[in-house]
Amino acid sequence: MNTIKLNCLNSIFSRVSGKRIGQIVLWLYFVLLIVIYPYYAPGGYLRIGEEKYFFFRNVTLLMAAVMIVIIVCTLIRRPGLVTGYYHRMSVTDWFAYGYFVTVMLSYLCSACKKEAFWGTEGWYMGTVMQMLFVLLYFFFSRYFVSGGKCLAVWMTGSAGVFILGILNRYSVYPFAMEGQTPVFISTLGNINWFCGYWSVTAPVGLTLYWCSEKRWCRLLAGLYSLVAMLAGVVQGSESAYLVFGAVGEVLLLFSIHSVQRLYRWMELCMIWLAGCQLGRLMRYLPGLRMNYGSAINGGSPSVMERLTDGNDTLWILGIMLTVYIIFRVWNGKSDAKEAGEEDMTRPQEKDTAKSRGVWDFMKVSRKKVVCTAVVIVFWLLVAAGIFCAGGLLDEGTSTDASAQDNGRIVVFNEDWGNGRGVAWNCSIEAYKRLDSLHKIVGVGPDCFANHIYGDSVLAVRLVEEFGQERLTNAHNEGLSILINLGLLGALCYAGLVGSVLLRCCRRAQGQQILYVCAVSILAYTVHNVVSFQQVLNTPYLFILLGIGEGLLRKSKEKA
Repeated sequence: MNTIKLNCLNSIFSRVSGKRIGQIVLWLYFVLLIVIYPYYAPGGYLRIGEEKYFFFRNVTLLMAAVMIVIIVCTLIRRPGLVTGYYHRMSVTDWFAYGYFVTVMLSYLCSACKKEAFWGTEGWYMGTVMQMLFVLLYFFFSRYFVSGGKCLAVWMTGSAGVFILGILNRYSVYPFAMEGQTPVFISTLGNINWFCGYWSVTAPVGLTLYWCSEKRWCRLLAGLYSLVAMLAGVVQGSESAYLVFGAVGEVLLLFSIHSVQRLYRWMELCMIWLAGCQLGRLMRYLPGLRMNYGSAINGGSPSVMERLTDGNDTLWILGIMLTVYIIFRVWNGKSDAKEAGEEDMTRPQEKDTAKSRGVWDFMKVSRKKVVCTAVVIVFWLLVAAGIFCAGGLLDEGTSTDASAQDNGRIVVFNEDWGNGRGVAWNCSIEAYKRLDSLHKIVGVGPDCFANHIYGDSVLAVRLVEEFGQERLTNAHNEGLSILINLGLLGALCYAGLVGSVLLRCCRRAQGQQILYVCAVSILAYTVHNVVSFQQVLNTPYLFILLGIGEGLLRKSKEKA
């Protein structure tokens, strides 16, 4: 019977290549995960974490089973592919294998096998999930066909999520969800889960607007960017501003060799400012009421409330628009003058230069000075705002409540970041107290809470800070991985993410989608400095890692 089934599969593979079948399967899975999965919430908010987890786990296991059958049948027909596969492995592949093996070692060395296998209840970031993440990377890097269509699907699926989040924040609920409160928005759950999803999906559209050359594509990406930025501003979690800063910085650095790219960067900044003013306008529309923020309860206004109230962002928008217009007019006159002085006998060379960015700042000293000045002034203003707001330029390091309620954005003490300071300190102490073996392989995937609350001293500090709320991670992805998977797991994970990020940045000039992958991966990484792995953001990270690796492999084969 098994022989008959195998012969049937081989017969199918003789007519349609295994790779083509794998591509179709992955595309169906991709559409399901991008378009259906974010909206799946049959039990409302009360069981949304578990419902999302079971949906993702079951669908991914089914996809993985089909893909493994395809791979096995392909290898039976062409056994020589195994040798060729290992010869073509990249440094990222080796880090992925290392991470996979480390997860298994950590599970085997864990004292809590059941929790390490499935993960902590409500989070489920255990061994099964970590292995599925690695499989996603390998499947998407080998079989997925990426391009403009996948970006269109990605933006279409996430735009609806963002619009629902914006409406919910202004007390408009198109769909009734059990357990509805202002802390829960859209179809994703609480604001931390929403922001985690937003951090890895929104940069896709922002980067596409920045790098796209087609006008219609820029128009659609621009509309998406406005929605995504407004959602990021009003959703409520201030970790979103880390993403705004990271995306803004990296796109600015990518723009310094091309005036056209710098124009796009300035336009994105203006879209963000316009989004803040749109959020302000919505606060005064009939029937709309912002339902989240510290000022609502009589406290100091949050960053969200400041940005969507008053004329500050409007004035900055006006100034930036004026500078943008002057810059374009001045640069247009400069280019017209240079064009008249060029040798008209080499039109082909001119066209080639223009496609690379004929207005290269590094070739014109005056433009280089202007660009350098813009970059320096911008980041001096940002740094001054952060340090002044955080009180780091004040004398002393006051940590009392009055200092925290003085309208500052950042106060660096144990209470910083809603208790992240004490969570980080306790995590570092917990790692120091591990024995040598567990410092290397960790206490087990998703076993952070089980371990840290097992230490009576650390447990008391956490209970004093968080009360009955059980801390399931360090609210810092790096520290959580360090405790769960040890130093070996942290190094493999950092190598996996970092190697794709660096290689995408190096090769992105030839393939614009690599810019999208690089910026989105960076945004996720920066956001998770104060956040955590969860079922609504980490799967998308590994999909992006796989897409980026797949594009890099194809570009290497063409070369």
